Amino acid sequence: MRALSQTVLLIFLAQSLVAKGNVYVQSTKAKLLSQPKLSADGFPLAMGEVLSPIGEQGLFVQVRSKENLGWVSKLFVSPLPPGSQIKLGVTSNSSEAVVARQRASDFTKTAAARGLSETQKMRVRGEGELYDFESLRWLESIPSDVPSVIVSEEVVKLENSNILNFFSSNSSLEVLKETKAEVKMGRSLAARLLKKYPLVRDAEFTSYLNGVASRIASVSSRKDLSFRVGIIQSPEINAFACPGGFVFITTGSLKKIQTESELAGIIGHEIGHIVLFHNGEFKQSNVYLDILSSLLSPPGVEVVNAATSAVLDEMEKQLFETGRDMKLELEADEAAVALTSQAGYTPIGLSSYLNTLSKSEGTESFKKTHPDTTIRIAKLVFYESSAMSDQSTLIKDRWSEFKSKLKP
Repeated sequence: MRALSQTVLLIFLAQSLVAKGNVYVQSTKAKLLSQPKLSADGFPLAMGEVLSPIGEQGLFVQVRSKENLGWVSKLFVSPLPPGSQIKLGVTSNSSEAVVARQRASDFTKTAAARGLSETQKMRVRGEGELYDFESLRWLESIPSDVPSVIVSEEVVKLENSNILNFFSSNSSLEVLKETKAEVKMGRSLAARLLKKYPLVRDAEFTSYLNGVASRIASVSSRKDLSFRVGIIQSPEINAFACPGGFVFITTGSLKKIQTESELAGIIGHEIGHIVLFHNGEFKQSNVYLDILSSLLSPPGVEVVNAATSAVLDEMEKQLFETGRDMKLELEADEAAVALTSQAGYTPIGLSSYLNTLSKSEGTESFKKTHPDTTIRIAKLVFYESSAMSDQSTLIKDRWSEFKSKLKP
């Protein structure tokens, strides 16, 4: 246990925002609301504003902004301070790597005297039996095809000015260490998943999915992540969220989707897991051990040290066997309604999709890792009644163009 705590990316289970201290406004959709629901009256909060949580109710946190008391959605604030968006595959800066490499080099000079058994335990070759980083790198290379929309010019000017003003006044922001650690863990989990299921390498289809995800994620607080959605070949009906912004949908699930709003609902649910830190929060990894692991493997091979691999075992078990706690799944459902409606989609997309699944066969794996569908639909009806759609946008439904590409 001691070795594990010293070498692995330390994961802290989600705690209440009240216990964490301050939260930071990181979405133009953030408002100080009179009640804990999106349809309540309220006024916009400034990007980057620091708020002090007082209490919580569901997906809302009660805060004080200047002299005013109100509620704000957890989807639009973050316990992490503002940081720049990470470039996929980059988890540490060059100076960190140089120092760590020197330390690793010094360490390996004495390894022969002690034997390599201990250092061998520190790593697992990422390109081996458990991981497919090559497919993951392909997915990371695909750009987003942002959905075609008719947008209210006035709203666009307001939101763009808020974002541009915020980032221009914070041009020195760096990628957060916590973000680097989260993406590193998420990449490894995603590479494991892609070893189990082949990735469908359709660049146009993938770009379209990435565009839907980007639109949904853009209204959330996770501006530090570069979200990617991949298609995996499987008749099973399921979708998966990995830390760091990686989402995967099976071809079996895609065949059941009727509209882009339903697609957005599924993606919104998975993004909700990530935005709400349902995989926990991550501390920066031990860069020294990462470099040491790389020195013990062939050039150009991505590696995962054994301590990190132990954590991935538990995450993988949750994805395929145990599933998440019902409370977290219902939170992600509520997040899907809020995020999709704020992004300009109808809020009923996810419930419409679940209605289809409730009448379908072949949903065994889905039921194994998710709460009863009838319970979810009943809750979604309640969430939808309190949602407020962004009526300033009209998104062109392109789903029929892509569904035809799925093999029977």
